Amino acid sequence: MSESEHVFRIHPAIGFARVGNSEEFYLGPETMAGLPLAEGDPATGGLPIRPGTESQTITSSDLRDRNGAFKRQAARFRVYEYPRVQGEETYPNGGGREIGIGSTVDGKKVVDVVWTVHVANKKANTYVLDENYPTAGLAAYEDGQLPPLRNLAEGPDSDNAARLRKLTIDPGPRAIGGAGAGPVRVDRATVATYGEGAEIRRLPSYPKSFPQDSFAELFCPTGDVDTLGELRTDERGRLLVVGAYGRACAWYKDGKPSLLDQDVNNDGWFDDTADGPVNAALVFDDGSVAEVAGAWVVSTDPGYAPQIVNAVTLWDDIYDTWIRKLRLQPEIFDRRFRDDYAPFFGGFVDGPLGGDQGGEHGPLGGDRGGKHSRFDGQVWPMFRSAYLQRWATNLPDIAVRAHEAVDKISAGDDPAETILGGLAFIRDPNDEDADFTGAPFMPLSLGDSNKPFLSLTLTQYFFLTQWNEKRYRKEGGPRLGPGEYLDKAVLFAGLGGRFGPGIDMTFVVRQPGLWTPDWCRSGGGPFRIDAKRLDYASAQASQPFLGQGWVPLHTPPGEGVEPGDTSKLMAIPWHTDYNSCATHPTSPELPPESGGTTLYWSWPAQRPVVVYPVGELRGGKLGPQRYSLRGPGTQSPNPADQGRYQERLRFIENWPKVGVVIQGTAIDGVEVDPEYYLEVASQLDETEVEPWPINALPG
Repeated sequence: MSESEHVFRIHPAIGFARVGNSEEFYLGPETMAGLPLAEGDPATGGLPIRPGTESQTITSSDLRDRNGAFKRQAARFRVYEYPRVQGEETYPNGGGREIGIGSTVDGKKVVDVVWTVHVANKKANTYVLDENYPTAGLAAYEDGQLPPLRNLAEGPDSDNAARLRKLTIDPGPRAIGGAGAGPVRVDRATVATYGEGAEIRRLPSYPKSFPQDSFAELFCPTGDVDTLGELRTDERGRLLVVGAYGRACAWYKDGKPSLLDQDVNNDGWFDDTADGPVNAALVFDDGSVAEVAGAWVVSTDPGYAPQIVNAVTLWDDIYDTWIRKLRLQPEIFDRRFRDDYAPFFGGFVDGPLGGDQGGEHGPLGGDRGGKHSRFDGQVWPMFRSAYLQRWATNLPDIAVRAHEAVDKISAGDDPAETILGGLAFIRDPNDEDADFTGAPFMPLSLGDSNKPFLSLTLTQYFFLTQWNEKRYRKEGGPRLGPGEYLDKAVLFAGLGGRFGPGIDMTFVVRQPGLWTPDWCRSGGGPFRIDAKRLDYASAQASQPFLGQGWVPLHTPPGEGVEPGDTSKLMAIPWHTDYNSCATHPTSPELPPESGGTTLYWSWPAQRPVVVYPVGELRGGKLGPQRYSLRGPGTQSPNPADQGRYQERLRFIENWPKVGVVIQGTAIDGVEVDPEYYLEVASQLDETEVEPWPINALPG
């Protein structure tokens, strides 16, 4: 087989680094959050991985370093080889072999992998998220509309060179190769580099820009924003992109730091989250080089509840876009949902991360194997999420028991006879009236796109309707290849549904124009962001290299997405949005007679509202719940303001002290029921703060 008959891809297609205030780090999760890992094993997926290991998950002792600082998270990227498909590829591919330094491809040995990563932060030079209707999303860009710019006082043209230089954090690209290499700092002091074939070229004149380059005086309560993270490689030449330190800083106005008075849009502020493309080149022992289909990395908030599943995950939102708008699986949707499609419910088989799937550099190592839950199932994970969110919300006892019953629904049950009564308690996304009806419809969370309540995606709801009509398969279904599994597992851990604006990514994932359009012919496969081709050789010290970049519903197809473009419509700084999103009244608000004064959760699986601290266990039994954010500065007589810092700056100072919710199987030093998901490693005051009941139902 000739070289032209192979294609190479980076997986995951989108990876997530996360900030922390420690120099140390762990690797991001590579299993499905909250779902069983193997038949008979009580442990569930979603835990991060210890660095230097293939798949050994962390425990509660690994979340902080010896000084108590919160560890960062690294996104791990790998290269997979696929046979080139003649004609159009289908999804899932089901194949793929991981290759790295030392692998052999058609008799040629891989001697190096040269990686190039370019992340940036454009939050200060983009458009506001409407504070009155923060979940408007893409609607704010329709019909030629554009929201107002952030930092409008710095000029009305977002492509103005002076404004770009002042408001964009752009360290330039960084390249790395070899095994066990790094760290390569993505900071203000380190020279920019990029890969060109087998070579790593320096860019000493790259027009880097950090806040200190434009502002003589900055207010930085926890340290300078002078880095966006670092690159490393592991012993197999895989890439590790490590997040930054979770810092935020402000410039001075009239002798005082800029105000921190908004949840989402704070003019005069920066933070050190970022995003951008990940590229690689394979170098062979005969001197030849092969390009690899690129990926994307997003550096964002910490994962405070990595195993708790969102009702609508980031995977669900992205998958829905690809199903309905990008012809990912025509057997499911071809101009409409196909009634003859039967979704896969569940079951255990030799999973895509099994040892027989990975080849010499398999995701679980060539000598590992065993049974792993595939859970490319489209129904049961929705039931699982309802159960798991009880560990991050203050559900009344009767609701806890109901959610436990939802989790126990099996493929052998008659849908109409389950506690759900088929679809009786599921909010229908096709019914506008249901958008304005809270209990008893599920999910009982705040909505998106100017809808008061959250609905499942249209694709999720279709799978449920098929289940309700008993058109589903109890086992079988297409197998995900190991790289495809990574794509899904990483996105499955993220937040979807309520992009107001979100935590990991935001509403831009719903626009088809964000994604590579010719996925089935290009050899790149699905779920890849349409990255702009960047000509680093043209960089000039006198001119900003990055422009305004990609704008939803405005950038013409084919122009591509720049570094910083997928995170720029998130909150600035991220801390204020996270702090605020405990409970809220609905928006748009409901009239009082319909429960308009009731509070609902924003993102409980991603931003725990209340938790069970492990220290409250008594004889193995659960103790009282506490707010995840608690102690001095969080109390308020107003129930709508509880569970958050009353002064936003306090969260910027205290976010590394927040605890993490993990499964009992991963908690050290105490015997914990495997069914429990408890808060560990919190450094916040343990003062008893009783959560305000959202729904005062009897037990």
